[in-house]
Amino acid sequence: MPMAEWRKWHAMELPMNSKLARRQILSMALGLILATPVLAQESNKVLVVGASGGTGRFIIAMLEEQGYEVVPTSRNPERAAETVGGDFAWRQMDLTSTESVDAAVRDVDFVVTAHGATEAEGPNDPEQVDWIGTRHLIDVAGKIGVKHYVMISAASAGNPDSPLNERFGNVLVWKGHAEDYLRESGLPYTIVRGPGLRDNPGGEKPIVLEQGGSGRRLMEREDLATVTVAVLNNEAAMGKTFVARNADEGGASVDLQEQLLNLLPD
Repeated sequence: MPMAEWRKWHAMELPMNSKLARRQILSMALGLILATPVLAQESNKVLVVGASGGTGRFIIAMLEEQGYEVVPTSRNPERAAETVGGDFAWRQMDLTSTESVDAAVRDVDFVVTAHGATEAEGPNDPEQVDWIGTRHLIDVAGKIGVKHYVMISAASAGNPDSPLNERFGNVLVWKGHAEDYLRESGLPYTIVRGPGLRDNPGGEKPIVLEQGGSGRRLMEREDLATVTVAVLNNEAAMGKTFVARNADEGGASVDLQEQLLNLLPD
């Protein structure tokens, strides 16, 4: 209620024992309440899975800088809070536990995944983490109606002939299954396929977004995080799968949004 109207209302000299006076005051109060604009603030809470990893750490820092409310997850949130730092409200999540996923995926608007299997064989292998756990995560995200699901995958996801499969528990096969499941889920999605990742500072080489292509691809983790944050809640990225990489030496820099607009939908 504007202060001028508040003072005008309180200055009225009507006897309160009058029914007419009470009706007039209530009518004026209701009118002022209805006339006062209510600003609906859009919720922007992002659940980041794999937030304590090399790429995830960059992602949560960038999201926070852009004004998102960041909810990072980790199998060990206490340890993650100590090692990553920052003032984040960590949630416990173990992708091999459906109960853990159910408890963590709540009250969020967006999901960003930067996780991966930690062993070739065993309870945290690619089948359990990159496929079965991710599949359940997608199901729960769909149930709560997230606005956008951004998945970091692998440049050769779905390729059964890659030698990486033999070394790392069919990781590319399982990542390919997870990609297909997300595409068919009905969720608004973007799949960012990351190449071989390095830990040098980002921002030193142009970023290339491409569909198809071949050859040895490399990228700094910080640059992959930049792409991941850029596509979140971005209409130009919806329903698209692409590879992100750093350009070769001397490559020309092209605006990320322009590149996203030129990509074809799945």
